[in-house]
Amino acid sequence: MITPHTTLCPSAKAEPGALVIGIVSEDRVDLLPEAIPVTETLQQQFGQLEKPEKHFRFANRCVKSGCQQWHDGRCGVIDLLDRLNPDAIAHLPVCAIRPQCRWHGQVGPRACSLCPFVRTDNRPSEEEQLAYIAGHEIPAS
Repeated sequence: MITPHTTLCPSAKAEPGALVIGIVSEDRVDLLPEAIPVTETLQQQFGQLEKPEKHFRFANRCVKSGCQQWHDGRCGVIDLLDRLNPDAIAHLPVCAIRPQCRWHGQVGPRACSLCPFVRTDNRPSEEEQLAYIAGHEIPAS
């Protein structure tokens, strides 16, 4: 259960108890001014999508060492992004979870300038994989 004191991961999976915090567009995530709780009804609607994370950004309780991205007591995702983007300017876009956000708490406002460019799941869908295969000749062995 998420409380006002829960530290939130801003790149969580679509599951009951999560919060919708953004809409994925072509080149960024448009963050929402208010988070939308993922109810059972909403979860059923997301079930119609192959990968809800390709369309929406979710936040949920940071599970720390229960996450494969957790390294040395920190979230490795935002540390890597911060290291790869040393010239990022601290810009504070609209954000529904900033006071509870793991990334903001870990690296400060610079995390907020990087956050809209993070996609939780950018792997191609099965349909995209099949279209790619159909368009490329596979060498015979």
